[in-house]
Amino acid sequence: MATGEQSLGKLRTRTKRLGGLTKFQAVFLIVAGLVSAWIGYTAYERMTFKPPAAPVQTVPVQRGSIIATVTSTGSVVPTQQAKLTFQASGRVKEMNVKLGDKVTAGQVLAKLDTVPLEIKLEQAQSSLTSAKLKLDQVTGSVRPEDLAAAKASLDSAQAKYDQVMAGPTDVDLKAALQGVSSAQATLDKAQSTLADLKAGPNPDDVKSAEQDVEKAKSSLWSTQLNRDGICGQNDKAYNCYSANANVMSAEISVTQAKNKLAVLQAGAKPEDIANAQKSVDSAQAALDAAQAKLADLKAGPKDTDVQAAASALASARAQLAQKTNNLLPADLAIYQEQIHAAEISVKQAQLDLSNATLTAPFAGVVSMIGVNPGEQAGSGTAAVTLVDPSTVRIDASVDETDVSKIKVGQDAQITFDAIPGRQFTGRVIAVAPSATVQQGVVSYIISVSVDPAGATLPGSMTASINIITDRQDNVLVVPNRAVRTVARTRVVDLQTADGKTETRQVQVGMSNDQSSEVSSGLAEGDVVVIPATTTAAPRIGAPGMGGAPGMGGGTVIMGGPGR
Repeated sequence: MATGEQSLGKLRTRTKRLGGLTKFQAVFLIVAGLVSAWIGYTAYERMTFKPPAAPVQTVPVQRGSIIATVTSTGSVVPTQQAKLTFQASGRVKEMNVKLGDKVTAGQVLAKLDTVPLEIKLEQAQSSLTSAKLKLDQVTGSVRPEDLAAAKASLDSAQAKYDQVMAGPTDVDLKAALQGVSSAQATLDKAQSTLADLKAGPNPDDVKSAEQDVEKAKSSLWSTQLNRDGICGQNDKAYNCYSANANVMSAEISVTQAKNKLAVLQAGAKPEDIANAQKSVDSAQAALDAAQAKLADLKAGPKDTDVQAAASALASARAQLAQKTNNLLPADLAIYQEQIHAAEISVKQAQLDLSNATLTAPFAGVVSMIGVNPGEQAGSGTAAVTLVDPSTVRIDASVDETDVSKIKVGQDAQITFDAIPGRQFTGRVIAVAPSATVQQGVVSYIISVSVDPAGATLPGSMTASINIITDRQDNVLVVPNRAVRTVARTRVVDLQTADGKTETRQVQVGMSNDQSSEVSSGLAEGDVVVIPATTTAAPRIGAPGMGGAPGMGGGTVIMGGPGR
């Protein structure tokens, strides 16, 4: 009984201890139990979670065209553009065009007030008349043509004097040397002919002449026999006449050969030798004269030549002074220069008057007006800017990594944000040989022609350009995402007829941003697999396991082999 009471007392003591916990301690124990249960459940779920299979896309291998392009952005630049300025200063009187007007070549665009310019022209003409009257006053009653003749004589005498004092030129010396060489060749030929005549006939020449006589006789006999045969028959008369003519020609040849032989055998006649000697003497005289002329040129001007030229110059000056009432040549030159200056002033005033009218140098559109009627326009002020919108180009900048791909003549596809829905064609017309560097970025300027196709393309309009740098037609094409690299080998995943996937090695040719050419390894109609990319939804994980609250973690699952 005592033992039972002791056990009951111990139980009551323990109950009192539990009942002695504070409220906070009891809540803490409950929360700790719940958190422990939640962590265990999360860990179990993560260990048993299996990601879903990544979806795949299949594409059939087809034949088509693959185009490689370089894309850039540029702006429209008018190929023909002119800032038209008045070459004269004045007040704008008329402005015949407004912004956007279409004009034709030669059309009057604007005019200055011409009254001041007309007065300036009249003043210049008056000054010219005054200068001419002053010259007439000092020259008296001399006719203009006589004065001009005296002035021309003075100029000629002065030129002759200058030529004598300057001495022979290289051309003169060369001509004199050629004269000596020609005279020497003529003398050598004359001496050779004289020596042959004095030496008598050459035995070889006589023998050759005798052979020529015998040949001529043989030809005559043959011709006579032929003639006798023809004329002795009942043949046509004209054949006999022709045969007789041949005989007469052969007889003449015999006579000429005999005469030549006789001349050779007789030797040279005294008169022939005398004539040959005269030829030698004449050639010698010509050579002496040529050598003397060359020596004179090398020696320089003679005193007599200098005196003669100086005398002629003095005489011409005296004649001119007499025509101008003893007016000195320097004074006459001053009056003539005054006339020349006045003539220039008249021409300038006429030019200013014609420049007061501004005309269009070509057909185009007015893109800017810089002055208004009543305003003062200075020389060089841009009054009207004219552009030809039918002839434009696009200047664009390309990166240094792409400029080597661009060549003059390549086709381009052009679009404008301001003209939606239309595509224009163009062609590369220029590639800058030097680069432009801005903030460390290296680029090159290219120019692309564009066919407006009836559209108006204002200057500075932004354009997007696709330059076709390469093109392959009728080739097997697959998307770039279907091709991957495995150990430096290009492969694709091919879907077989039973729905399975096999990896096949391929050879890749040309590529662009989206597709690649397959030169071997695939056939048209094959089906390739394009791996898709999916992202798993973020999951809340336990501390230390990724994705704890407030850290925004997540897992990205990339589909497809080798990705």
